[in-house]
Amino acid sequence: MASLTINDLHKSFGSVEVLKGINLHIEDGGFLVLVGPSGCGKSTLLNIIAGLEEITSGEIQIGDNSVAGLHPSKRNIAMVFQSYALYPNMTVSQNIGFGMEMKGVEKSVRATSINKVAETLQISELLDRKPGQLSGGQRQRVAMGRAIVREPEVFLFDEPLSNLDAKLRIDMRTEIKRLHQRLDSTIIYVTHDQVEAMTLATKIAVLKDGCIQQFDTPYEIYNNPNNMFVANFMGAPAMNLIEGKIVKSKNSFEFEMKDNKGNIVSLPTSGIKNLKNYVDKIIILGIRPESINDLDLGSKKDSVVRKVIIDVVEPAGSDTFAVVELGEKQIISRLNGNSRVSAGEEVDLTFDLSQAVFFDIQSEERIR
Repeated sequence: MASLTINDLHKSFGSVEVLKGINLHIEDGGFLVLVGPSGCGKSTLLNIIAGLEEITSGEIQIGDNSVAGLHPSKRNIAMVFQSYALYPNMTVSQNIGFGMEMKGVEKSVRATSINKVAETLQISELLDRKPGQLSGGQRQRVAMGRAIVREPEVFLFDEPLSNLDAKLRIDMRTEIKRLHQRLDSTIIYVTHDQVEAMTLATKIAVLKDGCIQQFDTPYEIYNNPNNMFVANFMGAPAMNLIEGKIVKSKNSFEFEMKDNKGNIVSLPTSGIKNLKNYVDKIIILGIRPESINDLDLGSKKDSVVRKVIIDVVEPAGSDTFAVVELGEKQIISRLNGNSRVSAGEEVDLTFDLSQAVFFDIQSEERIR
């Protein structure tokens, strides 16, 4: 396995620049997920790493070797496609071993490698079947097996789970995670699904309009987003973004907003040193749904209870999501699954502000 380093990479199609100064480094054995909305450039970046697209400028290194000008076959990478790309007339065994056969690897060596990979992926009983006889999940395992058997330095996955149903996606997500742990392999993985990104990655690169908005661990991406785009994109449901004004209180600052009757609703703030620069200015408060709940946090520091009106209730098993009115804004709270709240009801909810973040309304960047 090997690390991957990208320095100041640019890619243009004609006059349109689709990747703008990309800088990334993923360590040997790391799992990098490229995530973002459609058209953000993540698949183009993966194709550039694979050698399927040429770069306009910049540098790509796998390990200590520059690969920017190398043919895909010389990069020692393996790619798993969204469409599986299996040969329908070949058996599973033949599909997995096709690349080795083209390289002239002896039949006995091929057989040993194929059986080892099939055992790893738990598809040994499928080796004599053809792709048409397999389920979607089984086909994806075969596509992964064809990549693994090559023993590449870097694996590339291009939205491999997007064609699967919801339950199978969860199962295959677990399989990919387990495979990464077993092989200790370097993986670059593209998805538009932020849940996949959060559960699989050791590092996440969030892209928008060809630029990296944030490159960090899943924990930092979720809890400390760099800007409002990352805050809104990462998380299901997304972070609540509430507009209000910073006012000076006795020894601290408060975040104030108006409700739909013109009354002031205030929330205390703490831990943000630079809020003094925003007194009497409009900013954005970001707070996750799980930080607005019906739990009794007692006198926990940075928590406050406020009355809200329940607008919509969405039971979801272990959780109940409630759309509530706070000030002039409707926000989402994540309540206990046993909560018995109803639409139109006024209830007390606890706001745990220890994880709240603030954003500049003009730049949309986080206030630190």
